Amino acid sequence: MSIRFSKVKEKQFPEICELYQTVIKDMHARGLKQWEWDVYPTQAQLEKDMKDKILYRADEDGRLIAAFVLSSALEEEYAQLSWLYGVKPATLHRFAMQPECFGTALAVRVLAFVKEEAARLGYDSLRLDTSREDRRMLRLFSGEMAREAGSITFDDLDVEYGCFEAPLTGACPMLPIRMHPAYRHGDMTPWGGDALARIYHKPIPDERTGEALEISAIPGLESLSDAGEPLSELIARDGARLAGGQADGEFPLLLKLLAAREQLSVQVHPDDGYARANENKLGKTEAWVILHAEPGAHILYGIREGVTIEALRAALAGGRDVEPLIERVPARAGDVFYMPSGMVHAIGGGILLYEIQQSSDVTYRLWDYNRTNAAGEKRPLHIAQALDVIRPELRGARASMPDSGNNELVSLLDVPAFKLDCALVNGECELASHPEGFRMLTALAGLLLSWQGDAMELAAGDSVLLPAGCPPVTLMGVGRALIAREK
Repeated sequence: MSIRFSKVKEKQFPEICELYQTVIKDMHARGLKQWEWDVYPTQAQLEKDMKDKILYRADEDGRLIAAFVLSSALEEEYAQLSWLYGVKPATLHRFAMQPECFGTALAVRVLAFVKEEAARLGYDSLRLDTSREDRRMLRLFSGEMAREAGSITFDDLDVEYGCFEAPLTGACPMLPIRMHPAYRHGDMTPWGGDALARIYHKPIPDERTGEALEISAIPGLESLSDAGEPLSELIARDGARLAGGQADGEFPLLLKLLAAREQLSVQVHPDDGYARANENKLGKTEAWVILHAEPGAHILYGIREGVTIEALRAALAGGRDVEPLIERVPARAGDVFYMPSGMVHAIGGGILLYEIQQSSDVTYRLWDYNRTNAAGEKRPLHIAQALDVIRPELRGARASMPDSGNNELVSLLDVPAFKLDCALVNGECELASHPEGFRMLTALAGLLLSWQGDAMELAAGDSVLLPAGCPPVTLMGVGRALIAREK
């Protein structure tokens, strides 16, 4: 197989036009209507490509097998997407290949040259699109080229196009990734409500939705990228580029928004040692930021001073409500509470909060107010395990989130499992890159997240994964954002 690549010369132009017409006939024979000769692509368009020296041809042993355009020009519709890699991207346009070449090594070699040429010209990524109806092209691009970045539509075509992007250099940064939550709802969260929909316009499954797992690798409850990829797949594919020095092992953190219409169970979480030994999972340390609280809202926050584990054990053995043994603390918007593992706690009704925690779903319930489901069944309690891990002496740590500020980053918590900051945006707030590891950003107001040559609109309640070493980003607008990372 001998393939020669070159830029199209004027005397070769009629042959190029014939190739495009052959490809279009093949498309129509397969029921695909996205191309129409002299509508797209047009002869005039291809002629201009040739004169601009961006129209290439590929020949195998003297036979024309493919033609394409490689340039810096980006389709306007590409702005619909949050792309994955490039700061200086090239785009593959008007890719045409002899139908019989699909599924062969020829096709692979042509696309390999496209990437090599784009890198040689100084681009750091390659972007391209194809109709979702063209399964042959989709297989080629997804199998040999790039990761899928999402879908776009063109105003004049009733066709959905899949978009792909390939990094061209090892130094090519990963860019911010918008994440879409999984939900706990119904019988999983009998205390849940509709606040996530009312306040943050989340598409909740039902009116007992208690949790939006914004950035989660919990099996069965994984958050998804814009391209529909679960978080675990992103990490498996991109490893250190996404997580930096935190690429090995389990994804360490879980970010969620939690909406409590009613009081949650009184509960406690184990530390890493106990959880590893007994559950084969991480332990759970967590923190809350109260986002909305109805008048009189409260939380339960640690064993009351002077209450012994024996007194707690006696109350539990007698089936009594243990709430009188727990500290009751008013909850107001802006309050920040830290709960180390081993500290008894509960969220009261009428609260919407942000929660950052270790990536674990291990919870031991001490008391659940004798609630029952539709079948009259009580949720299980875990009294023996809870008594094993409770540390009555723990008092947690508290802070307050400022209402506003002048484009500054304020530390809210700095604890062994994670660090939590608040960006106070009033115009433009710059966030430096962080090559050591990922960060998780949640907007608390409508903001614009921008970086070199691109931007992403964030509504209140939207969460974004900032990969390790992604370029510096800027938050624009007026409002606050929470930023969490592993220590």
